Amino acid sequence: MSEQTLDGLIAKVKSEAIEAAEKEAKQIINDAKQKAKQQIANAEAEKKQLLNDAHNEAKAIVSKGEIALQQAARDLQISVKNDLLYLFKSVLETEVEGTFSAELYSNVILQITERVGSDTEISLPEATKTEIVDAIRNKVVTSNKTIDIIQAKQLLSGLSITKTDEGWRYDITAEEIADLLSQHLSQKWVALLNIK
Repeated sequence: MSEQTLDGLIAKVKSEAIEAAEKEAKQIINDAKQKAKQQIANAEAEKKQLLNDAHNEAKAIVSKGEIALQQAARDLQISVKNDLLYLFKSVLETEVEGTFSAELYSNVILQITERVGSDTEISLPEATKTEIVDAIRNKVVTSNKTIDIIQAKQLLSGLSITKTDEGWRYDITAEEIADLLSQHLSQKWVALLNIK
């Protein structure tokens, strides 16, 4: 084999090797570009999904917050309503209790005994002033009915009527009168307090 043929063969081998290397390099570059495009597409899709998930989660948090806020508003409304009713009832009880005078006690007792008759026991709170008890006894003495007036520890306000021969008892307390009065509030108060 001649030197020229050997040089030609080496040149050809070299040329084919370079061509194959360039072809392989192009393939590697194309594969790398395709892989990069795919990774970018995957990253974009993941980014879109993450943003969508974050948006949905934010909407859910806002929705839960709105529901919690509405519940808190309802709870506050109920609490204020109950506080107003309690305050109103307390004021009403205080006002009613303040009107329990010797004159009122006497008139109520006489009216009741007129209707229920003798053998009646009237209980007054133990804290009732002696002058009120004495005034009631003096007024009742003029009545021709048998009425016992006692002071009871368990009675805190008002009075209690017991018909001893029939076995029944009825309490007239500031609390019960306030309950009765609060059931007959004007429509303005009912609307304001939203009483149902």
